[in-house]
Amino acid sequence: SSIINGETKLSTPSVKLSTPKSKSIKVSWNKISGAKGYDVYRATSKKGTYSKRTTTSNLNYTNTGLTKGKTYYYKVRAYKIINNKKVYSSYSPIKSISSK
Repeated sequence: SSIINGETKLSTPSVKLSTPKSKSIKVSWNKISGAKGYDVYRATSKKGTYSKRTTTSNLNYTNTGLTKGKTYYYKVRAYKIINNKKVYSSYSPIKSISSK
Protein backbone atom coordinates (compact mmCIF):
# COMPACT_ATOMS: atom_id res chain seq x y z
CA SER A 1 0.00 0.00 0.00
CA SER A 2 1.30 3.46 -0.77
CA ILE A 3 1.96 5.81 2.10
CA ILE A 4 1.32 9.50 1.58
CA ASN A 5 3.30 11.76 3.93
CA GLY A 6 3.94 8.72 6.15
CA GLU A 7 0.27 8.78 7.12
CA THR A 8 -2.23 6.01 6.65
CA LYS A 9 -4.84 6.17 9.35
CA LEU A 10 -5.58 3.04 11.34
CA SER A 11 -9.23 2.24 11.92
CA THR A 12 -10.57 2.33 15.47
CA PRO A 13 -11.03 -1.10 17.08
CA SER A 14 -14.50 -2.26 18.07
CA VAL A 15 -14.44 -4.01 21.45
CA LYS A 16 -16.54 -6.86 22.86
CA LEU A 17 -16.43 -8.03 26.48
CA SER A 18 -17.41 -11.38 27.94
CA THR A 19 -17.01 -13.26 31.22
CA PRO A 20 -15.88 -16.78 30.28
CA LYS A 21 -14.96 -17.73 33.86
CA SER A 22 -15.42 -16.43 37.37
CA LYS A 23 -13.23 -13.39 38.14
CA SER A 24 -12.04 -13.05 34.56
CA ILE A 25 -13.02 -10.80 31.66
CA LYS A 26 -12.20 -11.50 28.05
CA VAL A 27 -11.65 -8.43 25.91
CA SER A 28 -11.79 -9.04 22.16
CA TRP A 29 -11.72 -6.76 19.13
CA ASN A 30 -11.75 -6.81 15.36
CA LYS A 31 -8.59 -7.04 13.27
CA ILE A 32 -7.39 -3.64 12.10
CA SER A 33 -5.81 -3.62 8.66
CA GLY A 34 -2.16 -2.52 8.86
CA ALA A 35 -1.92 -2.74 12.65
CA LYS A 36 1.16 -4.29 14.21
CA GLY A 37 -0.46 -4.70 17.62
CA TYR A 38 -2.96 -3.47 20.16
CA ASP A 39 -2.81 -1.79 23.57
CA VAL A 40 -5.50 -2.74 26.09
CA TYR A 41 -6.38 -0.28 28.88
CA ARG A 42 -8.54 -0.79 31.96
CA ALA A 43 -10.11 1.40 34.62
CA THR A 44 -12.51 0.79 37.51
CA SER A 45 -14.72 3.78 36.65
CA LYS A 46 -15.64 5.24 33.28
CA LYS A 47 -13.97 8.57 34.01
CA GLY A 48 -11.18 6.97 36.05
CA THR A 49 -7.54 6.56 35.20
CA TYR A 50 -6.93 3.95 32.50
CA SER A 51 -3.81 1.88 32.90
CA LYS A 52 -2.28 -0.23 30.16
CA ARG A 53 -2.85 -3.92 30.89
CA THR A 54 -1.06 -5.41 27.90
CA THR A 55 0.28 -4.88 24.42
CA THR A 56 -0.50 -7.80 22.13
CA SER A 57 -0.65 -8.80 18.50
CA ASN A 58 -3.59 -11.12 19.30
CA LEU A 59 -7.22 -10.09 18.87
CA ASN A 60 -8.16 -10.78 22.48
CA TYR A 61 -6.90 -10.51 26.04
CA THR A 62 -8.19 -12.26 29.14
CA ASN A 63 -7.93 -10.25 32.34
CA THR A 64 -7.85 -12.66 35.32
CA GLY A 65 -7.77 -12.36 39.11
CA LEU A 66 -10.53 -9.76 39.20
CA THR A 67 -12.86 -8.88 42.04
CA LYS A 68 -16.20 -10.65 41.82
CA GLY A 69 -19.10 -8.30 41.13
CA LYS A 70 -16.88 -5.31 40.35
CA THR A 71 -17.40 -3.38 37.12
CA TYR A 72 -14.38 -2.84 34.88
CA TYR A 73 -14.02 -0.48 31.94
CA TYR A 74 -11.89 -1.21 28.89
CA LYS A 75 -10.66 0.52 25.78
CA VAL A 76 -8.29 -0.63 23.05
CA ARG A 77 -6.19 1.12 20.44
CA ALA A 78 -4.24 -0.27 17.51
CA TYR A 79 -0.74 0.79 16.53
CA LYS A 80 1.71 0.39 13.72
CA ILE A 81 5.37 1.25 13.41
CA ILE A 82 6.44 4.00 11.00
CA ASN A 83 10.11 5.04 10.94
CA ASN A 84 10.66 3.24 14.27
CA LYS A 85 7.84 5.20 15.90
CA LYS A 86 4.51 3.89 17.14
CA VAL A 87 1.56 5.48 15.40
CA TYR A 88 -1.77 4.93 17.16
CA SER A 89 -5.40 4.66 16.13
CA SER A 90 -8.09 6.43 18.12
CA TYR A 91 -9.23 4.67 21.26
CA SER A 92 -12.19 2.35 20.91
CA PRO A 93 -15.42 3.42 22.59
CA ILE A 94 -15.29 2.44 26.28
CA LYS A 95 -17.02 -0.83 27.20
CA SER A 96 -17.84 -2.02 30.70
CA ILE A 97 -18.78 -5.33 32.29
CA SER A 98 -19.04 -6.77 35.80
CA SER A 99 -16.92 -9.76 36.69
CA LYS A 100 -18.83 -12.74 37.99
